[in-house]
Amino acid sequence: MRLSLKVILDSVNGTLLSGDRNSFVEGISIDSRRYASGKAFFALEGQNFDGHDYVKDLIETGAAAVVISKPDKVALGVDTAVVLVDDTLEALQNLAGSYRLQFDIPVVAVTGSVGKTTTKDILAAWLSPVLVTLKTPGNFNNEIGLPLTLLDCENWHQAAVVELAMRASGEISSLATILKPTHAIITNVEPVHLETMGSLENIAAAKCEVLEFIPLDKFALINGDNHYLVEAARKYACIQHTFGYNDGCDIRIIQVERVGPGVNISLEMWGNRHDFYFPLPAPQLAPNLAAAVGCAYLLGVDPAIINQGLNTYRTAENRLNIIDLPESGAVIDDTYNANPVSMLAAIEICREVSGNRRAVAVLGDMLELGDFETEGHLLVGRRAAGLNMDLVVTIGERAAYIAQGALEEGLPAERVMSFQQRNEALGWLQQNVSRGDVVLFKGSRGMRLEEILQGWLVAT
Repeated sequence: MRLSLKVILDSVNGTLLSGDRNSFVEGISIDSRRYASGKAFFALEGQNFDGHDYVKDLIETGAAAVVISKPDKVALGVDTAVVLVDDTLEALQNLAGSYRLQFDIPVVAVTGSVGKTTTKDILAAWLSPVLVTLKTPGNFNNEIGLPLTLLDCENWHQAAVVELAMRASGEISSLATILKPTHAIITNVEPVHLETMGSLENIAAAKCEVLEFIPLDKFALINGDNHYLVEAARKYACIQHTFGYNDGCDIRIIQVERVGPGVNISLEMWGNRHDFYFPLPAPQLAPNLAAAVGCAYLLGVDPAIINQGLNTYRTAENRLNIIDLPESGAVIDDTYNANPVSMLAAIEICREVSGNRRAVAVLGDMLELGDFETEGHLLVGRRAAGLNMDLVVTIGERAAYIAQGALEEGLPAERVMSFQQRNEALGWLQQNVSRGDVVLFKGSRGMRLEEILQGWLVAT
């Protein structure tokens, strides 16, 4: 992207302290560790960092402009443009919102408790052969990542698929104010963030905030199997289509069948049957696939092209990545995050993939479950026992309830290990789990189980 400093000043309501308002920048940066030459650096502040501490160095290394809220951090009279604002994050968001208005393209907002990233990635893969598509990179789905995603949009983009995350009411609305979506997908509502949200009804209402921003002649796709969502969506006037297993769904899942390393999924869409193959052993993802299929179809993508895109789909980093090991085993890296629904799905996939090899689940705490914390962990443990997992290893105080649930459901004690400390768990795994096993690693983001995974791989 190339922006004039004048446009930036107008968008962020900033004051130019030095530099030429007729100059240009060649992109936006918030990370002082990355190459910022020719770019405008926004000095964001957080609990453990302050971008203002790096402004001087960035000016010396060629930043075209710096946007700051602390004028005492910068020596004036430099060639670099210095823009003063009240709040640098708000300025970044305002710039992104203003920049978004330049693009008259379909912009699909994807939100929901579980499966946002998978749905976003699949939909973007299907749209790309027909429309040059911008998508949210990685986990850029919050108040910082969303503006950066929008500011990556170029004149050649013909569509955008953007993920929206939340932890509290009002956050989806704030993000949608910046994004101005033309379409939306709400994947589901599950017991995630109950600690802050209180109830599933509240979560559904918060997710549906995005519908207020969808134009009346555009559509949103709602999970028709989830009555919380269906009820919460009724108050909004945009065109609404449903997906799921229920008979009344516009995009109805009529069959899911394991075939080789993947699944065949049959959908009925407005009276017509379409069959799709998904190259992952994950029948639990059928509703996410149905949502993405329906959206692509409504945006004009032929089902044959959708199938083509499915065959080449690859999961995002740390999200259900199945990695074959030389010793005939495999690692399932699903360490990005966890809640009871996604953890149940992951252990089922681990059991399914393992075949005649040992199925090992290394499971960490699931955070932010509120009143459902104990029961959510017990539920996973009971299911692990029901699947007859060969070994369940838990890490963390909360995850100990997974071990308890597995034992109560009858999994033998010698097949259940529970650790409070990460280093103790890693040492035990290095001695007792081999590369011939199929090993799932999954826990909430704060547990950083990817570090345990890497430590185990290095030592075995």
